[in-house]
Amino acid sequence: MKFSDIILYLYNLRSSKGIDLTLERIKDALSAAGNPNEKFKSIHIAGTKGKGSISTMLASILKESGYNVGLYTSPHLTDFRERLRVNNKKILKKEVREIFNECKEVIEKFNLTFFEAVTLMAFVYFEKNKIEIAVIEVGMGGRYDATNVINPILSIISNISIDHQEFLGNDEISIAKEKAGIIKNNVPLITCVEQDEILNLYNTICKQKNSKLIHLNFFPKGMNKDLKFQEFVYKNKQYTIPLLGEHQIRNAVCAIEATEKLKNLGIEISDKAIKNGLRNVLIEGRLEVFKRIPLIIIDVAHNKASFEALFNTMLEIKHTENFKSIILILGILKYKNMEEIFNIVSKFSGLISTIILTKPNYKLAAEPEDMKKFLNFENVFSTGNVKDAIEMALDINKTKTNSTADITTAIVIAGSFFTAAEGKKYLKFNLKH
Repeated sequence: MKFSDIILYLYNLRSSKGIDLTLERIKDALSAAGNPNEKFKSIHIAGTKGKGSISTMLASILKESGYNVGLYTSPHLTDFRERLRVNNKKILKKEVREIFNECKEVIEKFNLTFFEAVTLMAFVYFEKNKIEIAVIEVGMGGRYDATNVINPILSIISNISIDHQEFLGNDEISIAKEKAGIIKNNVPLITCVEQDEILNLYNTICKQKNSKLIHLNFFPKGMNKDLKFQEFVYKNKQYTIPLLGEHQIRNAVCAIEATEKLKNLGIEISDKAIKNGLRNVLIEGRLEVFKRIPLIIIDVAHNKASFEALFNTMLEIKHTENFKSIILILGILKYKNMEEIFNIVSKFSGLISTIILTKPNYKLAAEPEDMKKFLNFENVFSTGNVKDAIEMALDINKTKTNSTADITTAIVIAGSFFTAAEGKKYLKFNLKH
């Protein structure tokens, strides 16, 4: 099969089998494949937001330390191959073909879902590449996530907020219990959760499992910020990350503390490797500055917590960059809690001058007219696709700039991975940096 046919085959598993949370199928499939998940050390990372950034930071640090490192994350932004990396290099198309051909019979025999099939492929890929340590990001939840077949040397739960209620529960403590499924016997847990009730829950579970709990609750402020990087000092050491937002400093601190625990477990990591790993990390779609004039930022914010982080960061940027307000392009998936998201949008209404509601090319995308019901905002427009939304935003920005010389706007594209991906693809081919 050609690469494109394989990707289509895998995507079709989404529509035909959907999401069916259980571990039995993936366990049986891995057993049939020779249990590749048992052939390398692993670090398991869950959480509502930040887990992808922490995973990528840790993998970058371990690579700088000289290890052969596998990284499995989801979802991807613009290319399926982003999900499977070795030493920060995406899996090649020919490797996707090879791994899929090896796994296809097992995928069909055990009737795997999309995420189960890709997880199987990731573990087979890592075994073939003889990786030493794999950084594994949970797809959703934890307890019944397909990745929860590994026996990691370290577990991390970044934070807990409301998301994926239809699968994980309608309140934070229910969601926290699902994510606690990655806590293993005698395996230390690092967490940045802020809620006392959830922290008490994790403390109880860790005691039951004889697992050390490391709770992080101090995070420094950024300094010497620019649109390309920010610096911070943690435990008397200075670090640089090419990422925007105080939340990324939190993620970096989590990665730093993870390295301290890994060193206690016999993994050799130098201070230089930590600094270089964080400085060189590349994470697309996280407050990604696509263009500076006009300022265009792409972000995968898709729930209450991530939108709050996005707008707080935009307020910080506003103090240093030449813009007065935001034109917000929003494309959200229909199963998200729109009322919560738009409450956050309303909270930052003083920052936002115009909202353009749109719809990415995905069957679960919400209709702009349905989103409009949750908005009480003066300048709201609707478009049928992301391309038209971007062109409208550029026209509005141009009109404002021409009519009033001292007023410029920033364009922010957000709402889902699909919206961010389509926005980036369109801009890449139609607008010069």
